[in-house]
Amino acid sequence: MNIKNNVKGLIKKLPGISNLVQKNEILENQLNEVKHQCILNGRKAIEYRLKFKTLNNEKINVIFVCHRPAVWESLHSVYDVLNQDEDFNVSIVAIPNKKELPDLGLNHEEYESEGAEEFWKEYGCINGYDYEKREWFDLKKLNPDYVFFQQPYNITRCEEYKSWNVAQYAKICYVPYAYDFIGNGVLEETTPKDFMCDISFYFTQNNIDDHMVRDILKKYLIDDVKTVVTGFPRYDNLEQYKESFAKGWDFAEEGNYRVMWTPRWCTNEGNCNFFQYKDNIVKYALKHKDVSLLFRPHPQAFLNWNRTGEFPKKEADAYQKIYAEADNMSIDAEKSYFNTIFNSDCLISDTSSFIADYFTTGKPIIYCHKVDTFNELSKKMSEGFYWVHNWEELKKVLDDLKNGKDVLKERRLQLLQELFGRKQNAGETIKEIIKQDVRG
Repeated sequence: MNIKNNVKGLIKKLPGISNLVQKNEILENQLNEVKHQCILNGRKAIEYRLKFKTLNNEKINVIFVCHRPAVWESLHSVYDVLNQDEDFNVSIVAIPNKKELPDLGLNHEEYESEGAEEFWKEYGCINGYDYEKREWFDLKKLNPDYVFFQQPYNITRCEEYKSWNVAQYAKICYVPYAYDFIGNGVLEETTPKDFMCDISFYFTQNNIDDHMVRDILKKYLIDDVKTVVTGFPRYDNLEQYKESFAKGWDFAEEGNYRVMWTPRWCTNEGNCNFFQYKDNIVKYALKHKDVSLLFRPHPQAFLNWNRTGEFPKKEADAYQKIYAEADNMSIDAEKSYFNTIFNSDCLISDTSSFIADYFTTGKPIIYCHKVDTFNELSKKMSEGFYWVHNWEELKKVLDDLKNGKDVLKERRLQLLQELFGRKQNAGETIKEIIKQDVRG
């Protein structure tokens, strides 16, 4: 914040610069007004189209624009219930992410797949990008009525797939890709204004989440986005994972205590503990052969740490090599992780929405505390965590759990019932909301 204020102060002192900045802001505001007016006009056309389809018993076209397999579970049940309903035509368009190339010019764009095309191949997906021709598939050819994006970040998508363009011919629906777990302004980062002002529906996870999102919309002066409490689709079908095979644990010896480690990847927020624990956790696993350690880094973790200089590629490669060569250690590269977490015994993590997913297993969580970032809901959940502040505390808890001493088990299971005990079917709820919207 201080940096921003300093920059603003410097701009004011530079002759002519301040005027240019002001003019740019005016032009940007005018452009945003034009964009929004186009979206409003588009919405009117969409409403007429939906009325016409209702009168003629035509199917509703729903498109899922997908790029990241790792967060598919947040939309999977929504896709399934819509795809099974004869009132809908459902398609998946698989796209790559914009690749960060800071050394190449502002106008240079490259796109890199995270395996989307292969992952959604079994769904009969449409490839949204031709890598040879460097051409994008035209979404409008599918005549979409509703479009779901996996994530709200327009910066990662080409111009044609940005929300303000799509919103002119389809209603944009959004389900958060992660559980809204973190407070202290993080929700604002995951609900950027340039996306929020273009969507029609935001499906919230619970009343607390709904209230937080409404506050964000008020702050942005957005009054035409409908928020609806539906539950979190990611948790619709958890039972299927409890006895499922988990490929990520192939390396683990039968009978070993299975530990997952999922540190945060952004160090600038002050709550990443990777560098504090990375060496001791490895040493612990190497010493205790009755432990199987599965490290699951964020997809952007090593790229980010290399870019910041905190963990250069050569050092990171050497660190990952330790996992590759050890019999009881591995790095999890599976796209989906729910079967992995249900087949584990405990989790070591810091501030991450992954903790909420893991909490649904009822298994112990070792929380590496650094700064307070919880919202109202996660504060309640954290009553069932083992809080640690250094390696000595972490090691003691890990030893206790490994030896069967789990003093927070009763409280954790009580909280699990309290927070997640109610059977939900968020996907079905979202489908019915769309149907209601179609009927006007």
